Amino acid sequence: MKTLKSTILALAMISFASSLGAVMTDELGLAPLYWYKNVSGLRSYGTSTLTWDKQFSNFLDTDEGSLCAASVKGGCYGSGVDYGKGDLGLDQVDLEIRDHEFLVLLGPSGCGKSTMLRVIAGLVKQTEGAVLFDDVDVTGYDARERNVSMVFQNYALYPHLNVFKNIAFPLGNNKKMSKEEITARVEEVAKILEIEDILNRRPRELSGGQRQRVALGRAMVRNPRVFLFDEPLSNLDTAMRQELRDVIADLHRRLDTTFIYVTHDQAEAMQLGDRVAVMDEGEIVQIGAPQEVYNNPNCVYVAGFVGNPKMNFFASRFVKKADHWAVKIMGHEFDLPTGRVPYISEDPAITDNGRVISGIRPEDIRLEPLEGAEDAEFKAVVVKTLPMGAGLHAELQCGDTHFLAVFLNHTNIGPGEEVTLHLDPSNIHLFDPETEKTLVKG
Repeated sequence: MKTLKSTILALAMISFASSLGAVMTDELGLAPLYWYKNVSGLRSYGTSTLTWDKQFSNFLDTDEGSLCAASVKGGCYGSGVDYGKGDLGLDQVDLEIRDHEFLVLLGPSGCGKSTMLRVIAGLVKQTEGAVLFDDVDVTGYDARERNVSMVFQNYALYPHLNVFKNIAFPLGNNKKMSKEEITARVEEVAKILEIEDILNRRPRELSGGQRQRVALGRAMVRNPRVFLFDEPLSNLDTAMRQELRDVIADLHRRLDTTFIYVTHDQAEAMQLGDRVAVMDEGEIVQIGAPQEVYNNPNCVYVAGFVGNPKMNFFASRFVKKADHWAVKIMGHEFDLPTGRVPYISEDPAITDNGRVISGIRPEDIRLEPLEGAEDAEFKAVVVKTLPMGAGLHAELQCGDTHFLAVFLNHTNIGPGEEVTLHLDPSNIHLFDPETEKTLVKG
């Protein structure tokens, strides 16, 4: 069994302009206000840190020359990607990748996630800084010398080669392996991916899911240090995406090595990732376990991007009570749990009648009273509904404000009906309208 420790650390610079605004409603008179302009944008953030630490270990009881999994410890330092004319690729990104983890880089198109992946792979050369593997500067190394494998969105298979030869292609220049060893390696990979029966077919004779399995096999056959995935499932239909997600998750458990996965699909991120790094404008805005990012977004951008349907945002006001704080949303006061916002705070954003962005996830609004939790109720009128199988998406109106709720097994409500809604105030997210950062303290 081989033992390997590698360090990959990357820093880079990127900036893409985006401006997504929102019309909000002030609590004092419910008049439209425009004091909050960037619901989906975060302009700048500090750095995070990326390292990963792994050991080579056999994932199958195999003889020498068969498949084994690599581990890496590392990160990127000071790497910048400059496309010229002020268009930067990555902006001071520190990212720590842990031992054996599945890390997902999540964000919209143009946020820098693929650039980050390609810097690590050696496909994009940074204009400053260095990439290190095992404390060795590999900035000048090409992708082959870094021993990483990458799976692309478009499969990148050779159309004139059959499946066997496509999978075996990365081993073609390996003079240490005999033809018998290469055949054994390919057959082993094919068995894991359940494609033994299509080894003689060419790519044009395969479905999209089969082609992506072949691409996965070609990446696996080299025993890479790190697996890199650049939106590999984007070209597949819904059913096939789910099937391949399960395959990739199983491969990670089986190989027990580092996976870095780029996607814009939050369902993939939530299902696959041990941690999710949400990116925007070349920066990592928040990184954490999927449920942590979902439950405790650190800014409006993350709160609006992670979650489907998206979080509702309301222009609101703080209300100072004798021993606690409340927030006024759509004309209703909701008492905040003690400690969620400190009574005495040095934060100038937390003042009586001070402006605040309130966020409520559609699934946190209920039709039935809450059990075992604080229950605040208010009324709204149903504007329209969209049946979604087991549940119902409903657009609701309270005063001049429209918002979305998701109900389970309540398909009997319809447009024009007034309903009583229930909400646990501890599920209200609070954001500074100036910095867009969270104000929640506990």
